[in-house]
Amino acid sequence: MSPRDGVHLDGEVIALMALGERPGTPEESAAAERHLATCGQCSSELDELSAVARTARSIGPDHLVAPPPEVWAGIQRELVATAPGASSSGTVVDLDARRRRRTGWLPLLAAACVGVLVGGGATFAAMNDDGTPSTGTPTVIASAALDPLEGSTATGSVDVVQGPTGPQVVVDVSGLTKDENGFYEVWLLDKDAKKLIALGVLDDTDKGVFTMPPGVSMNDFPIVDVSLEPDDGDPNHSHNSVVRGQLPA
Repeated sequence: MSPRDGVHLDGEVIALMALGERPGTPEESAAAERHLATCGQCSSELDELSAVARTARSIGPDHLVAPPPEVWAGIQRELVATAPGASSSGTVVDLDARRRRRTGWLPLLAAACVGVLVGGGATFAAMNDDGTPSTGTPTVIASAALDPLEGSTATGSVDVVQGPTGPQVVVDVSGLTKDENGFYEVWLLDKDAKKLIALGVLDDTDKGVFTMPPGVSMNDFPIVDVSLEPDDGDPNHSHNSVVRGQLPA
């Protein structure tokens, strides 16, 4: 992951740094930062992707356009194929097994780059299936409260809504303690809490909108969990959940 003389940072490292991550070990992160200080090309790419990430985070869920399913599928296939510890069966893994590196942000950032950097002046807007702008509110499929777990005073809510290309999980939490050395990640758990799926990370306002992974049903994974994750590069669940709720069957 560390850059060598004459070699630029790879795209995944730049994307992760644009999203506030410190990729790899502390030594690799420090090497990446040293490279950025002297490489105009990588620094420029980081600035562009950081601007895209800030724009995406500032836009509410009613203004997001989901990319076509084949775009998601292609990105996910590539990430799963190259991620260390990837499960050949998809995104569902045992709780105690090694899960692939956090990549929940990368498809969103890649889709945003396609719309903003390539499209140049393209805007985000909710769209109907026929391509016309949507003015209605999303249809809520299921809702649940997110209750605090032991040691936590946070509360929240989760709604599963019908998005343009499938269900989306909308999470809103309040009362979270800010931690400069960590972040809050959203998970789906099965009924026995033995298997889990990482959906993504809450934004700076402790909210998040996540596309339900293909082939995953809230009937099989009805529990929504928010955990405090240390920024240590380990993609596994920290076992430090702060709020949790169960969607109705």
